[in-house]
Amino acid sequence: MGPHEEVAPELEAWVADVDRIMKRDWCIGTADAGSSEEELARHWRDLEPPEAFVAWFAEKYDLIRFDWPHYSNRYS
Repeated sequence: MGPHEEVAPELEAWVADVDRIMKRDWCIGTADAGSSEEELARHWRDLEPPEAFVAWFAEKYDLIRFDWPHYSNRYS
């Protein structure tokens, strides 16, 4: 996907779901994680659910899950 290519609305929605799940579970979004547009589009074209992509990405890069209740109680 080049900078002037149109992105399918379905792909945009899928990436938004991935981004939301990554931020919720790993405190990092797709842009911060360095996910390329090509990588995201490839997984979307393969009909991979957003949750499965996030799980794959987290395992591949050995991400550390944050326990939100622990952190929220600490700062509340």
